Amino acid sequence: MKNLKVIYTIIICVLYSSINAQEKSESQEAFAIFEINDARDNGDDITPDAIEESAKLVLYKSVNGKEILFSNYWAKSNSQSFGRIYSITKEEKAANEKEYRHAMYNFQWSYNNSYDDKKGTAKIELFIIYKPQGVYFECTVTQENLNVVVYKGRMEGDLAALESSVKK
Repeated sequence: MKNLKVIYTIIICVLYSSINAQEKSESQEAFAIFEINDARDNGDDITPDAIEESAKLVLYKSVNGKEILFSNYWAKSNSQSFGRIYSITKEEKAANEKEYRHAMYNFQWSYNNSYDDKKGTAKIELFIIYKPQGVYFECTVTQENLNVVVYKGRMEGDLAALESSVKK
């Protein structure tokens, strides 16, 4: 009986490991990357830390393509807050003589931190402005404890995947 328990445990471990390895080998493609060049945490300038860490915000699809995920990724320390987004709304304004075309996306973000056990929900306001020099953004993250972090910089990629999830 003891040998059966050991064999059973080994089989479960092997199956779990192979399933986990298979899931991690499939890639998740980013469709929009936001290069941060200005960062504020409750008004305090954290830009030097963000730049030193090569911090980025990333929008990507889940492996099965059914969910849109958001990540606040700090490359040097290989840490991130990540999770799915939902309740996406959009307001857009066309270009005119005085303003460039721009859009405001609002959504909820259920996140997990890779660097601690914290999980939560945050409100995201993502402002996108389309200038001749490129696409720029301002992202305001309001956490449950009302901590507000604002990131600014340049966007690379395409928001078509996000567009398909906007509430009409």
